[in-house]
Amino acid sequence: MTTTPENIITLDELKKLPKIELHAHINGSVRLSYLSGLVSGDLPIIPAKNSSSQHFFHFMSEIQKLVNTPKLLQHVLVKIIEDFIEDGVIYLELRSGPRKTEFMDKQKYIETILSVIEDFNKSGRIIVRFLLSIKLDSSVKEMFENADLAIKYSKEHPCVVGVDLSGNFHHSSLKENLEVLKKCKAEGLKIACHIAEEDVISSETLPILEEIKPARLGHATKIDPKSREGKLVQAYGPLIECCLTSNVLTGSVPDYSQHHIKKWFDLNHPVSICTDDVGTFDTTLSSEYLKAIENLNFSVADLAKLNIDSVDYIFDDTAKDQLRKQLTVF
Repeated sequence: MTTTPENIITLDELKKLPKIELHAHINGSVRLSYLSGLVSGDLPIIPAKNSSSQHFFHFMSEIQKLVNTPKLLQHVLVKIIEDFIEDGVIYLELRSGPRKTEFMDKQKYIETILSVIEDFNKSGRIIVRFLLSIKLDSSVKEMFENADLAIKYSKEHPCVVGVDLSGNFHHSSLKENLEVLKKCKAEGLKIACHIAEEDVISSETLPILEEIKPARLGHATKIDPKSREGKLVQAYGPLIECCLTSNVLTGSVPDYSQHHIKKWFDLNHPVSICTDDVGTFDTTLSSEYLKAIENLNFSVADLAKLNIDSVDYIFDDTAKDQLRKQLTVF
């Protein structure tokens, strides 16, 4: 990278700048240090760099098994949000699928999350919102059950602003995926959809884009702007949530310098830099911004534009004016 005055900035300086985080999984944001001394047995080992995505998913499933009580969930969630605040995040959308454990049912799991989020929102230090995840590798019954929970809690809690579709498309049918998403959309829930992360784009990618038109796309690393899918994305304009370190470490992109965010940004298509899983991938949002500067020749001005433009795609319309005012200092 050529060093110019426009892209000389330190990590500490980036931390001080107000930022938006739109793609952060609660489970993947748990750092091992949060659990030290609180759980019995050995903690799982973070996979080595360039491990397969399955190794990272397995690690996160092991973390998930450990965070199995309301008290532990509350503890790690407070730590997660505090760390985002320390990193300069002023608006945070967290996501998680409803979970049932030996010590809590799905409702208790969701309500524990919402209680922590609402306490932080009252503090005025950060705006936190929540997306319920619907997993494609769940049973059809569970997918619809989780959609119903998302609808229910969105009507009761303003901080529940949408749903996240994630998982492997190969484990469910297209018809069922579309029915679940259409039900959520009909109830006014906004949709973020993990899509096109694998080497071969799923046959369900195009129908999801055409029929659902998710407001935001997670990763979308395999969508070429010149492809049929890419042209459709450009036509209807969803924001692409780009998670640089996650994509590199799981092999979804070869390296930082070849990350697709730059290609879409240069096309003036809306993109956002996100972390995905700060705990699993040992990163922060400020670190992701710095990687964009060091490897993709983004300038600080580029990042400021990207950050402010992302406000149009947050799932809480009521927070947009406040955020635009706060982000003018970036």
